[in-house]
Amino acid sequence: MDLKFGFDVNRKFHEDGRVRFWPGNTFICLLDHSSEVFDRARRIRDEIKSSPIGACITTLPDESLHMTAIEGIVDGNRSENHWTSLMALDAPLSKVDDFFQERWKDIPRMGRVEMRFDHIKRGSGLGISLSPLTPDDNKRIREWREIVSNAMGLRFPGFEDYEFHISLCYGIRMPNGDEMDNLNELCREYERSFRDEVFSFVVPEPSLTFFDNMFYFSKERIPRYE
Repeated sequence: MDLKFGFDVNRKFHEDGRVRFWPGNTFICLLDHSSEVFDRARRIRDEIKSSPIGACITTLPDESLHMTAIEGIVDGNRSENHWTSLMALDAPLSKVDDFFQERWKDIPRMGRVEMRFDHIKRGSGLGISLSPLTPDDNKRIREWREIVSNAMGLRFPGFEDYEFHISLCYGIRMPNGDEMDNLNELCREYERSFRDEVFSFVVPEPSLTFFDNMFYFSKERIPRYE
């Protein structure tokens, strides 16, 4: 476990958990609020928030629950490894939005991909790690990611082994001893339940989205302040 609670403080979040300005774009599968996967993800998020570990995290709102299909770019992450290779590193974010939006018109649908709950992902936050249900599901989503990668110039480190997940919360400080014990036990309980009752869902079609922070992802263009 590579727990990095606090990594996103003064980046995506303030020390008290309030969201910070963090503009970018990304390609995500927004969870349908009438779906079972949304209900399950929200319940797990709320249980984590009400547990002793809740003092160490800031949770994502309902509107933000999604699975990332392929990462886009963030204005605050301008580096050779985390930018589109098809535009200059100093290109305004609005111009990258323009470019992605035009290229997105020619991207084919991903098609039916089914994912299952696998384990609790622990890093700079907590999420539900997902695995493709069958080899065919894995093949479809990986091939679709290749198409988008080539069209948008997006191939960040770890691209081939990207771990699909639904983010639930971000850590704002490292847990103390008792809180860490609680976190470990909580994760074990969820992972036992994932093994005992295999839950899978059809992933919603990906959308190109635009954001100013981690609390809301818009399918429509948003103003850029450059």
